[in-house]
Amino acid sequence: MTDVPFRIHLSGNWSSAQIRIDYQPSEYILPEEFSRRAVKFWDDLIADGRRRIFNGALCRLEKFREENGSLHLSFSRTCYRDLLFSNAHTEELLDKLGAAGPVRALGISAIIETADGFLPIIRRSAHVGEGPGALDIIGGHIHPDEHFHNGVPEVFVAIKDEIHAELGVPLDLLDDCLCIGLTENFRHRKPELAFLVRLPLTMPEARQLAQNAHESDEYTELLAIRADKAEVEKLIAENSRNLAPATLGCFQLYMKMKN
Repeated sequence: MTDVPFRIHLSGNWSSAQIRIDYQPSEYILPEEFSRRAVKFWDDLIADGRRRIFNGALCRLEKFREENGSLHLSFSRTCYRDLLFSNAHTEELLDKLGAAGPVRALGISAIIETADGFLPIIRRSAHVGEGPGALDIIGGHIHPDEHFHNGVPEVFVAIKDEIHAELGVPLDLLDDCLCIGLTENFRHRKPELAFLVRLPLTMPEARQLAQNAHESDEYTELLAIRADKAEVEKLIAENSRNLAPATLGCFQLYMKMKN
């Protein structure tokens, strides 16, 4: 398996009006042998007791393209159980099934700029399903039922929901939001949609709200760095092994914007 942590597929500045979703509600099902193993893998994780994980529907990224100033995304469905199995067995899935083998659940991440010029960074809890203990930014996944809006799973609804859940920021303060690119965790073939959100709150105000966020248990520390290229480069240089691959990709997109 390659040691390259991520790749950038697309970069841009897309508003919600510039995102086009094609949604097919069919579910990607692993072949029978892998499907049985995925169930056992999940049951073993639950029995182990160290992870607080819950299965649920996710969006699988089938295709993407940029055309006439819009970002076009094609979704089907997968689930969190199969995602964790795919992450743990990516090389085998690629070897046996080719590029279509990994489940390709689409992650979402937000680089958040506070009004006083900081970028919140979290340290993920030991009990989460992906990247326990890693330094990360706020994010999660698109849930095709929970984030269904105007006939499709809506990516801006999803990222605002994640920020509200993890930081406790009211939804009406999350309107300054752009999609800035699509990256991929190359080790697991997991795509990630990156957003830039500018908060009308200072970092101390964000910390105060986070104390009552209903998913604040997903991280153990809420840190911050200055929102400038030098500070981001320093964070990457000093913590490259501890940063989630999706976060590395998102920071590269952010620095490209700053240039």
